[in-house]
Amino acid sequence: MKALVWTSNHKLDLGEREAPQIAAPDEVKIRIEMTGICGTDLAVFSGKEEGVPGVIRGHEAVGTVVEIGGNVDRVKVGDRVVIDPNQSCGQCYFCLKKQPHLCTGTDGNGMPIAGLNKDGTFTFFYLCAQTFAHRLPDHMSWEAGVLIEPLACVLHNFNEAHISADDKVLILGSGPMGILCQMVSKSKAAITVATEINPYRYAFAREISDFVLTPSQLNEATVNEICAGHKFDLIIDTVGTQLEIAEQWIERGGRIVPFGINAKYQYTFSPTKFVQRAIKIIAAGEYRFMFEEALRFAAEMPDLKRLVTRKVKLEQHEAAINELLGYDLNSLKEVKCETLKTVFVP
Repeated sequence: MKALVWTSNHKLDLGEREAPQIAAPDEVKIRIEMTGICGTDLAVFSGKEEGVPGVIRGHEAVGTVVEIGGNVDRVKVGDRVVIDPNQSCGQCYFCLKKQPHLCTGTDGNGMPIAGLNKDGTFTFFYLCAQTFAHRLPDHMSWEAGVLIEPLACVLHNFNEAHISADDKVLILGSGPMGILCQMVSKSKAAITVATEINPYRYAFAREISDFVLTPSQLNEATVNEICAGHKFDLIIDTVGTQLEIAEQWIERGGRIVPFGINAKYQYTFSPTKFVQRAIKIIAAGEYRFMFEEALRFAAEMPDLKRLVTRKVKLEQHEAAINELLGYDLNSLKEVKCETLKTVFVP
């Protein structure tokens, strides 16, 4: 089967792999129908994060069960499922404490995560324990289903931030995760404000948030008007490089959530200032037990499928990735981005 594999040369290569075969009685084999390109993937492709060589990338995916092991009783052949890529071991110190999101794996080297440190979903077939295959509701489209994993991440971050109905929320960035944050915020908070520089995504955000600003419009006069002389109670940085901006516009007693991924970004702050103003930085980590909540939330959001704006074959991966990055990885020339969520349809 064809698969997109991260190589030791720091390239994404379309090659051939043997299709996985069921080896344990609790395993299910899934034919991938749709798999999303995540910001984590883009961080690896652009050199902001390290990738594991030899691993099939991809972790946001939906598919059809085509084969099951002898002990499988949660799903059956023909079921439509969404895959949970965070496949906690169930045996380490943290798993036994019912903190699977902190799993260190049976070898102590970290939680097994599809597409990160074990083979993922940028391919045709995927194998996992039945625990990590969740049935999709009959009425849910593949497009909505492929967003369940990122939605689970977003809901976990909002839960950890203890959002309340009177919160004024600022979402920095309107990429796929930023848009999902805006949709969740609109359902839970008093005011939702977003930022974006890309015209296509700016227009998308305007359909969701109460206010959408360019970075230059995020100034004292505008914030005072929106927040009635105050600042924001909750700020989520979905870009991964915006904590200085978050610090500038957070209210006393507010919460800042770093969400975007960029290992090269460093942020320096004054602990005294944060203590005196009772500002919290909340690093939510991986989600835990969130897929059922995400499925329920998605069932009440008929517009969710609209976020998938481009579908491509694995063979078109270079053009798709360049568009999402906004530049060509080889020539570094600018590439116009007119998509929100791009997915592979193998």
